[in-house]
Amino acid sequence: MQPVVYGDSKDGAFGIRLRPVLDEQGGTGKIVNAEGLTGERQVWGKPSNWCDYSGTIGDKKVGVAILDNPENPRHPVRWHARGYGLFAANPFGVAAFTNDKSQSSPQTVAPGKSLRYRYRVIVHPGDVQSADIAALYSSYIAGK
Repeated sequence: MQPVVYGDSKDGAFGIRLRPVLDEQGGTGKIVNAEGLTGERQVWGKPSNWCDYSGTIGDKKVGVAILDNPENPRHPVRWHARGYGLFAANPFGVAAFTNDKSQSSPQTVAPGKSLRYRYRVIVHPGDVQSADIAALYSSYIAGK
């Protein structure tokens, strides 16, 4: 048996694709991370405990948040968040996001071993503030 090697890539490992009406580009969407950075340009490739993508469908504000578990390897995860409605947790990309090949860090899983990642997905009414994603993350990591 050979080890499995996950290369350093910008593509996410766990992600969600939203309806076009929720896109940041041409839709009503807004991307926000735990540090309060907003929009694809600020959030893309940055490490953060969570990322939220919300907007309006009809007359309803709705959103989706992905929370990174603190026990995950490489926590906080980097986010492959795009204005076209995609956002994904990416524990494998470092050099791909920093544009610094010296930071390349593929992950290797030895034969018979495993690699475990856990995320919580919250589909919520409202935006990141009204859904209080920061408090939901605090509850999540407290085990409540």
